Amino acid sequence: MISEKLINTICKNLEEELPVSEKITEGGELHIDKLLPYICVYRYKEKDINFSGLLKTQASYLVVKDTVDITNLLECISKTISKQLNAFLIIEMWPLRQDHDAEFEIFCPEAKAPATIAAFKEGFDELRVIYPEISATVSDTHSRHPEHLDPLIEIDESKESGALIIGLGIPTIYERPEENQLFSIFYRKFSSRFSEIVKRAVYEFIRVQTSNPFNHYLMLGKTNLDRITLQADQELAEISERMSFLLRTTPVNATQEWERFKENKFKEKPAFNYRLIALDPEQEKRKLYQLPIDKVDDPTLSFILRDKRLEIEKQLTMLEERGTDNFRFIGESLYGTIKPEVLEGAAAILKKFPNPDDRSDMNRFDCHEFAKYAQEEIDYYQEKFPKLELGLEIRKDVAGIMVSKTKLLISDKLSMDASRCDALVQHEVATHILTYCNGKRQPLQQMYAGFSGYDKLQEGLAVLAEYLVNGLTINRLRLLAGRVEAANSLVNGASFIDTFDMLHNTYNFTEYTSYYITMRIYRGGGLIKDAVYLAGLLNIMDYIKDGGNIETLYTGKFNTNHVNLIEELLHRNIIQKPVLPRFLERNIAKKRLQKLKDGIHLTELLN
Repeated sequence: MISEKLINTICKNLEEELPVSEKITEGGELHIDKLLPYICVYRYKEKDINFSGLLKTQASYLVVKDTVDITNLLECISKTISKQLNAFLIIEMWPLRQDHDAEFEIFCPEAKAPATIAAFKEGFDELRVIYPEISATVSDTHSRHPEHLDPLIEIDESKESGALIIGLGIPTIYERPEENQLFSIFYRKFSSRFSEIVKRAVYEFIRVQTSNPFNHYLMLGKTNLDRITLQADQELAEISERMSFLLRTTPVNATQEWERFKENKFKEKPAFNYRLIALDPEQEKRKLYQLPIDKVDDPTLSFILRDKRLEIEKQLTMLEERGTDNFRFIGESLYGTIKPEVLEGAAAILKKFPNPDDRSDMNRFDCHEFAKYAQEEIDYYQEKFPKLELGLEIRKDVAGIMVSKTKLLISDKLSMDASRCDALVQHEVATHILTYCNGKRQPLQQMYAGFSGYDKLQEGLAVLAEYLVNGLTINRLRLLAGRVEAANSLVNGASFIDTFDMLHNTYNFTEYTSYYITMRIYRGGGLIKDAVYLAGLLNIMDYIKDGGNIETLYTGKFNTNHVNLIEELLHRNIIQKPVLPRFLERNIAKKRLQKLKDGIHLTELLN
């Protein structure tokens, strides 16, 4: 029996639009993330963790022992929410385990909420993509509960409380209990799709039946992050930062080996040395798989965290295999194969621009002149992010220009084409630093530490910034194309010397640029990561041409395949909208962005 005092407390919180998370008699759980006109209910004799997990993907659920009387609780919740939103939907779910049957059963009232019922049936039918034997039946009936249990609320009483009741019998196709088997990978897919089906169906109910405060079904998802999610997110970020993957796979003697390479007339392969690995990859992997990601109920957040964990695991294995062919093979599984359209794009660039653009007679900026210009941009964003410390440093231990979190690091030996100054500032400050700062405003640390494969979108977006401010050059595009050709050369079995010769003699890169590109591709045993820069640029061009919103891309550090997830988290108010780069307000940027929307070829970026 649930006490009247607890019921009153719950309903008072709902009246005040406060979240509810309560333990109910005999191990039950009630969770209502925000004021929502629905609840999913599961009554069990013996608690089924996996079936409970399906309900816990929702922002409003009640999981309770079937001996507990929850009628008064549901009536109170229904009346309270109906008073504010005009209607309330109760979805009772129960598992079906009849001889591996794959039929979903929908029990509903006749001629009530047809759009909702249709959304459920269509959603279940679409699950055939992952399980072809699935079917769904609809029964118009007053009996919308498991056969061995009484109704949650009698139909007449449910009408008085403003509630509509729908029953769902869910086939547990993700398990074979008689063999003690759970098909975990399939279960995660099923759970994610099932969660979306419920939200879409509920949204149809809300759209038609309630005073609708939601303009998208994704807004029905959870808003508040629980302790387990935040813990897993934090520890994942800490493991990733400790690893320092790129630092540990970059040669410490690249400059010395360049000098030796020149001395031997480019005929002897360089011998690169690397930093000692000051961690035990096996211990770090153990920590990775002790993270409670399997207890994260939200399928979207669970996917993000699992995806990042897999990336870190592969990087740790690569550190173990540094200097061997296995390093390259694992890297290919991490960064993906080089797609034909990327190879075609690289070839088109090098065909249209077969020679580098000689900029030696251009006006030059030293480190101090560049820093003065960059500081103005940094000062602008510092006002937007007063809780963060943005800045720049001129240093002796940096080659060129790079970003570390909120700091712009500039080599004290910098000498650069002055006409490239603005483009590089927008690349480094208004992309890399800005997305880090936007990520820092979010509750998930992965938003600034970086989702799996975030470099692809980051570097593509940074190059796009150069184009939008009319600062993209032939040499910049050629460099991206050269990296792709070098990576493809590695994959096809060419040696360091062969790839260097190809870049220098076939594509007319300077000796040093050819060495630098080849060094980056062959480091550690072979790292094709540099090919993703051009791939990222192509992906963003396609995204914008297809109607994508460029503003979403500045929310944090993630990859193009995560954009839909980011949009979902924005709809759910888990993350905030980003501060945008101010260069987007320039007329030239607006005109060039429109060109991208209309669709242009990669080689037309220099027009």
